[in-house]
Amino acid sequence: MMIKETRKINVINRFDIGGNARFVLIAGPCAIETEEMTMMVAAKLKEICTELNIHLIFKSSFDKANRSSVKAPRGVGMERGLQILQRVKTELDLPIVTDVHESWQCAEVAKVADMLQIPAFLARQTDLLVAAAKTGKIVNVKKGQFMAPWDMKNVVDKLRDSGNENILLCERGSCFGYNNLIVDMTGLVEMRDYGFPIVFDATHAVQKPGGQGTSTGGNREMVPYLMKAALAIGVDAIFAEVHPDPDHAFSDGPNQIHLSQIREILKQAIAYDNITKQLSASSVDSYHLTVNSERTDNCQLSTDNYQLSTDNYQVPTKIKLFLSDVDGVLTDAGMYYSESGDELKKFNTHDGMGLQLIGKQGIKTGIITSEDTKMVERRYNKLKLDYLYQGKREGGKLASVKEICEKEGITLKEVAYIGDDVNCFELLSSVGLAACPADALEAIKNIPGIMQMKKKGGEGCVREFVEMIIGNK
Repeated sequence: MMIKETRKINVINRFDIGGNARFVLIAGPCAIETEEMTMMVAAKLKEICTELNIHLIFKSSFDKANRSSVKAPRGVGMERGLQILQRVKTELDLPIVTDVHESWQCAEVAKVADMLQIPAFLARQTDLLVAAAKTGKIVNVKKGQFMAPWDMKNVVDKLRDSGNENILLCERGSCFGYNNLIVDMTGLVEMRDYGFPIVFDATHAVQKPGGQGTSTGGNREMVPYLMKAALAIGVDAIFAEVHPDPDHAFSDGPNQIHLSQIREILKQAIAYDNITKQLSASSVDSYHLTVNSERTDNCQLSTDNYQLSTDNYQVPTKIKLFLSDVDGVLTDAGMYYSESGDELKKFNTHDGMGLQLIGKQGIKTGIITSEDTKMVERRYNKLKLDYLYQGKREGGKLASVKEICEKEGITLKEVAYIGDDVNCFELLSSVGLAACPADALEAIKNIPGIMQMKKKGGEGCVREFVEMIIGNK
């Protein structure tokens, strides 16, 4: 039996949500924690969705206003959050959705977001719904945990009476006793009768609100099962919060999907969606992954993770500046302490010699690190490098390197950099030649065009990178 089609809601003239098409993914970290992490997750999600032929709308919240505890972190705030979301939108060319909590926020948020999301606790707030509707943007309303599916008819009427027909209705579970939610799958069918696309929030549906006393609990292991059940009913979009390290997330950690697992979960989701909607490969819009030509000329790409092979690699441009991260690159990322509590670091002498060797080639050298320690300063002085930037600076590591480039009169394409963690993501994605140790985070290894060394951090990976550059001069 074919499912009942919903109307099509167009997303910035690119694709539709609804109309019995492949589900759209609305995904991202629950809260904007840092600019670097947000960009990293957005880039990885885009890569995965491009590979799997799924349309993606990036979601992250600038404020988590309904935290269990007043002491819980809420996010970066509206002004900074919208700046970060604008960067995702501009640099990664992704549509954006984020939460609004008060009516006065709607017009300002609509300057960046392509879709406004109404949190479940606020689904009946008339002034908020009217303000969101009047922006003309798509409005995704999460059904309150305290509402029946047919209660959403009043929500639809409020939005339509305010002149907006771009409506999505989102199911995120209903209260079931204390600190627990349950999803009534028949409610998805009930809401579909209103004719608007249905979104299933797979991660909030496994929440245990307030289940940890001062924070919300959850069970992320159940996400794939509920997602497949919803797709079997024929929902039009899947909402999922995705994080590189959910157990240390600002909010909703227990129910967020680990970034490393989302690809396999989505592969299963596609199989269910295809059966329900009777889709075939030929009926699904095709995507084309474009990799920066300057980074791929004369290089062999791995089809598994788009990482560059180091065999017979040719440096694509003349490198004039060589930079390295410290922890996890020049060191093994271990934290050592003396009996008196002094922090120690173990550096590899081969890496030190490599930095000196590349300096003798007329290439400027330096260290860029988020930490600020005397040990690194002493290492910098001993190796007689040209630049040392320590500590968190406004704009992160990329801003520091742009400052160096301006002093040297060079471009980022003439910079080589080796890093291993999420705070290196932005810089690694911007330089002309990027590399990472063998034990770098998967998100770093999957940066398009990056070169993965055979050696681990602290075990000679910098020397290996240096020798590749010198050997190709």
